[in-house]
Amino acid sequence: MIMITKAQISKIHVLLSQLKLTEEKQNFVSQFSKGRVTSTKDLTMDEAKAMLMYLSSVDPLEKMRKKVFALAYSAKIIWGDTPADKRMNAVKLNEFLISKGTIKKEINKMNQGELIKTVNQFEQIIKHMEGSQAGKIARSVLTELNIPVTTKRETKAY
Repeated sequence: MIMITKAQISKIHVLLSQLKLTEEKQNFVSQFSKGRVTSTKDLTMDEAKAMLMYLSSVDPLEKMRKKVFALAYSAKIIWGDTPADKRMNAVKLNEFLISKGTIKKEINKMNQGELIKTVNQFEQIIKHMEGSQAGKIARSVLTELNIPVTTKRETKAY
């Protein structure tokens, strides 16, 4: 049984760090060693190769893209969960991003910095929606209680 090399250990640690999976290192090692060990230094060369192949194939931006899709669902920009809906949602999301997005690019063409800005944009959209809904509910309750409600637009400065 040939053991892992120092270069393989270093590469595994770099990839885990890049993917923000450092805290999951022991779980990954255990999984690739079939529960035999939890430390990278105890992996065999073949186990290390398999783990490196897997970590190298993971797209670090995919997690952020999934977050954008989840936020787009929350913002009601896209909806539905059938396979046809999901294909249509990809098109709708890209159209939204190109016309109204901060970056004006399709999601798969964005780099990490651009995805961060897009996530921030969607979080702001949701925050605004929640504030707007809360205001409508409050005005409705006040109206039902016969309490006069004035908006900023209705008040005049003298």
